[in-house]
Amino acid sequence: MEVHHHSHHPKKWKEYLTEFIMLFAAVTLGFFAENLREVQVEKHREISYLKNVHEDLQLDFQTIDTVIAANTYRLNMLDTFFIAINNNTVTTEDYYYFIRNFALRSTFESAHTGFDQIKSAGGLRMVKNKDITSGIQQYEKIVNSTAKLEETREATIEEARFKMSKVLDAKILYSMTKSQVEGTFRFFKPKNAPDLNQENKEALNELLNLVAIGINTNRYLNSRLVKLKNVGQKLDQTILHEYKDELDH
Repeated sequence: MEVHHHSHHPKKWKEYLTEFIMLFAAVTLGFFAENLREVQVEKHREISYLKNVHEDLQLDFQTIDTVIAANTYRLNMLDTFFIAINNNTVTTEDYYYFIRNFALRSTFESAHTGFDQIKSAGGLRMVKNKDITSGIQQYEKIVNSTAKLEETREATIEEARFKMSKVLDAKILYSMTKSQVEGTFRFFKPKNAPDLNQENKEALNELLNLVAIGINTNRYLNSRLVKLKNVGQKLDQTILHEYKDELDH
């Protein structure tokens, strides 16, 4: 039987070159494809995070307006109360009504979901627009300073609450608590309240000072909140200008 042997011709250098070029092209294209995919993933995350920041800001603007309105109302009522004191027209019932309601406060709580996401995921490095990154940092700085100012007010009002026990009758305060409603001033004015302990005028004066200091902090808080809203609106406008089409999808 005749056996045929296949002969193998050595490859020419052009064939080796062609195979090398094809392999190099495949590896290079794979690298660029993977790099492009990572860029697209990061871009998607960037848009997702900034969309959450945009939504957070809308909620914050509503909260800021609500808190400023409540703070302003309490400041106006404080003026009314002290005018009555200065004119000697204040009644015992007025003391209970104003002091008990001044022990309440409205606080600003930022809807910081988007801000937390973009920080925890290192998202700030994904944001190429420096006006946005600096705006986020400035906004959070004011949020933190506002929280510290609210803590100062809370400490003063808390001290006033303890001082109330030395000046106001517990039975009257309890009856006011039972009939409270929703609102900035949610305690009704009591009827036929017993006279205040005139022997403890020093405690009453201290209580009035604590109340006044606590409520007057609202002036500084309102100023801080107005600044916060202005910075937030500028940040939001920059985000919308840069990513409006993407955020609409």
